Amino acid sequence: MRHTARRGPLRLLVLLAVLQAGCRMEPDDVLELEGVGKCGPRDLSPECCLKHNPGQWERCTGTSELARHAEQTARTASLAHKVIAAGTATTLAAQPLFINSAERRGSELASDLLAKIEQAVVKCVRQADQEVNDYHFHGGKPDRELCQQLKTGDRTTWAMYLGLFKHEKAWPCLREALDKLLPKKNYLLNPRFQLDERTGEWKYLDEAHVKELVATQGWKGLKGTIEPDLVLMDAQGFIMHVYDLKFPCPESNGAQWTWYTDEPWEDLSQGELYEHALGVTPLLVSPREGVQLNPK
Repeated sequence: MRHTARRGPLRLLVLLAVLQAGCRMEPDDVLELEGVGKCGPRDLSPECCLKHNPGQWERCTGTSELARHAEQTARTASLAHKVIAAGTATTLAAQPLFINSAERRGSELASDLLAKIEQAVVKCVRQADQEVNDYHFHGGKPDRELCQQLKTGDRTTWAMYLGLFKHEKAWPCLREALDKLLPKKNYLLNPRFQLDERTGEWKYLDEAHVKELVATQGWKGLKGTIEPDLVLMDAQGFIMHVYDLKFPCPESNGAQWTWYTDEPWEDLSQGELYEHALGVTPLLVSPREGVQLNPK
């Protein structure tokens, strides 16, 4: 994705409380919203919030960048899933996390375990893709024309909108599968990393640090940070594998790394920066192509 900092920090806007209070209704309840249609029990939480607050992506998803990058990306994840996953993130933040270096390197995961993990990730991605398509298109798929059409506001296309909710649907599946395969929870969903300009080394930003940055500097405090979708670690906490989920719209586009257009990473691809920062070759995961290295 062409971006600088992509998503808001955990619980920063206390979004879960807002969504639960305003959007989760009993099965027979349907709320008629003046000018914005109905919000019923089948609505995904951020979608319901957007129906209450049209165009307010920062309030409903934790980031104002979604609309700004609507024409450039078909994926993002909202603050809502991060709040739901806060227990996992907080637990993992207390564990050591190391980036491989010339002096210290981690131990490769067993090949059979890695194969099972990647199979589970692909399954979750395909399931999320199918569920969201079924929800919006009753078993069909969006075509190229629809993907380019506006869905919300004046810049949010269907491609971006669907990417958001497909990521949302994938997180619970991924957490459940990974917790079974990695009982010590040697994984992170959506970890954020920042370059320490004093040392020239990348460091992991835990939830508390991200909240502090945004509280003191606003969203610009996250500029230049990176946030892959999934990181796997060995028993010592060394990063061994990095994955990014892609939901191309239409799917015939294929999964692609996108390019940064803003400083400080202008003219680098997302994959190139991840590899440089985290010391491992990142992989893409998409519904049609599964786990993919160096897409063309």
